[in-house]
Amino acid sequence: MPGSLTIVGTGITLISHITAEAQAAIARADKTFFLVTHPLGEQWLRQLNPNAESLARFYTPQRERLDVYRDITDHVFGAVQAGHTVCAAFYGHPAVFVMPTQDLVRRAQAAGYPVGVLPGISAEDCLFADLRLDPGALGCQSYEATDFLARPRRFDAATPLILWQVGVIGYFQVVDATLDAAKGLALLEVFLRRWYPMEHEVIIYEAAMLPIGEPIITKVALHRLRNAPVTAFSTLYVPPIVPPPVDAHMLEQLGLSSIDSL
Repeated sequence: MPGSLTIVGTGITLISHITAEAQAAIARADKTFFLVTHPLGEQWLRQLNPNAESLARFYTPQRERLDVYRDITDHVFGAVQAGHTVCAAFYGHPAVFVMPTQDLVRRAQAAGYPVGVLPGISAEDCLFADLRLDPGALGCQSYEATDFLARPRRFDAATPLILWQVGVIGYFQVVDATLDAAKGLALLEVFLRRWYPMEHEVIIYEAAMLPIGEPIITKVALHRLRNAPVTAFSTLYVPPIVPPPVDAHMLEQLGLSSIDSL
């Protein structure tokens, strides 16, 4: 019996964000595996598919996250190889900061199994809505925070900047109560102050996980970033310091009187 793999996103806010397409894939699979952030989400998934299996057991304290991801990939792919119709459901968007998705897709495609990836509402989608940020206005720069520091880019302080996982900078183990985010935040603060004034207001953001909840939006001056309250789910939004300059000659070539007409 041929196996198949469908990877879906459950969205950020519990139950409210999942698409009908993803919900159907979870319900009809022979084997459904999932990773979600709230016990109510787990209960709901088991109602959709009584055979649903949590992958949370792979996350044990002090383990390297890469080892966890490798074990998850092996476990899910083993069910595909056994000939099952498999669905793997991940919190948020399944292709955004979900390493097992990339590994599973590569292995399944290489072996000739049918593969599908269905999108979910991501933390970035929630951030755009909650902070009233339109990436079509001034553009948007988006980086994982540790990668942003370790491999610095030429970024533009006149364009909105989003940095993901600022609560776990330089931390590659399973997150537990011993996590201390202050050192990583201090390094990030020093780095950003090369381009932004010390009083520049930045935002620590977390999307709401429950339909009755509210997003966490904490505004702090850049020079206080190192002491900001963060978790493993925190994202940093850095507003532009000034609007980007306008090329008058290019406007003339485009036949525009001003950029505001767009």
